[in-house]
Amino acid sequence: MKRDAYRCEFAAFQAARASARQAGWRQISPFEPLPPPLYDRFSDLWSSTTIAALRQACQDDTSRPAVEQRGGQVLQTFAENWFIRAAARELDAELHRALTTPFITWQGQRHAATTVAGWLEQETDRTTRQELTRRLEAHYASLVDLQAQRWNLTAQAARQLGYDSLAAQAAAHTQRLCGEDLAAWTTACERFLAETDTAYRRAVAAAKDTSPTDPFAHRRQRYLAEELLRSFGIRPWQQTNLTTTWQATGVTGVFRVRVPEDIRWAVAPPRGWQSWHGFLGELARAQHAAWTSPNLPVELRSYGDPAIAATWSWLFAGLLADHRWLARMLDLQLPPDVQRAMAAWRWHVVRQAAWRCIAWYGRATADWSLERLRTEFEQHLGATLSDWELYRELDLAAHAFGQLRGAWLAAALDDWLRTRYGSWPTSRRAGDTLVDLWNTGFRYPAGELAQLVGVGPLTMEAFLSR
Repeated sequence: MKRDAYRCEFAAFQAARASARQAGWRQISPFEPLPPPLYDRFSDLWSSTTIAALRQACQDDTSRPAVEQRGGQVLQTFAENWFIRAAARELDAELHRALTTPFITWQGQRHAATTVAGWLEQETDRTTRQELTRRLEAHYASLVDLQAQRWNLTAQAARQLGYDSLAAQAAAHTQRLCGEDLAAWTTACERFLAETDTAYRRAVAAAKDTSPTDPFAHRRQRYLAEELLRSFGIRPWQQTNLTTTWQATGVTGVFRVRVPEDIRWAVAPPRGWQSWHGFLGELARAQHAAWTSPNLPVELRSYGDPAIAATWSWLFAGLLADHRWLARMLDLQLPPDVQRAMAAWRWHVVRQAAWRCIAWYGRATADWSLERLRTEFEQHLGATLSDWELYRELDLAAHAFGQLRGAWLAAALDDWLRTRYGSWPTSRRAGDTLVDLWNTGFRYPAGELAQLVGVGPLTMEAFLSR
């Protein structure tokens, strides 16, 4: 398949996949395989023959413009990743059925694991919680063998692609997509955990035994989003390529059907102070997609270094810690217990991302046992995980790599923006700068973008200075 033809199919697949997500795909369980009509229609995108053609095209790209070379690398990485995902398709379907079929007995009836997990999130009675947890964990324990088989299948698929191991494939993927050395970044993650251990434990201790009330009650998300964008000189009502549904009752999130022509954002009603982090992060990601240049190759508009999207999410979500901005926009002063809870949450999320990267690398390169992973997680994050939960942590490692680097780059960008514009969330000039950066889509990996802006190389120092 020629690259231009591949790009057309790639764009059609991204649109179909975004529409499937909006229709509810993967909302019930994280293992739900691609719907059969989509898989049958687009499976040629990640066939071994197609991958071989994409590799050859990349080798022939050395004399082409840098953006064309970058696009070729992105397409090759996309195809290889989906080849590996396709290898575990049958096991994914089995795990999805196990989580969504009524197998757990409770009060004389059978219920799905996903249903019971939803009850646990809202259950307040201690005895009921303990019994529901026991039954749910017993069901999860019966699925651990499937998770182990799934890990082995992905490793076999990596070898079918010509890599020595799953770790070798991940290292090549990281180099092509992110421009980073995976082993070096794993070492950086270990250093990050060591240097933040004291601050993390202090933040967790300060937030312990607090049940902060929601200080954002009766504040309107739409008002905040529109006022923030107006401060940047952006008129959201004129963004005809972005369709926003407020107080959505169904599936929510940002759906990039065609970037930048058709971006859809379904905003969930706020549920506590934690949901405002996600809301501001989605606002940033929607704007990033809406302002992406249509002149970029289609792959660089919608696929690339995951740290780029995470950077914009972290940058906007970090505004909740800007007390002057909150007072100006919402006439709100956060209570101390909410500030402490936010600080503890931030430390936990970033440290967990670092641990996931280390754990995956240790498992893939040195075959770390589940018991070692359990001990390490307890040491660094203070909780004991079951075998099922440990496999889920490993599944999320690729996402965690982007989250961690995005958090570091967002901290550096925030410092840079404040140095140039002062209170950048209220600056029209800062808005122009953000639009220029959003315009690049996924053209650059996070480290290269940091260098271009002038805050590189990408390190943890700006994050630690906060």
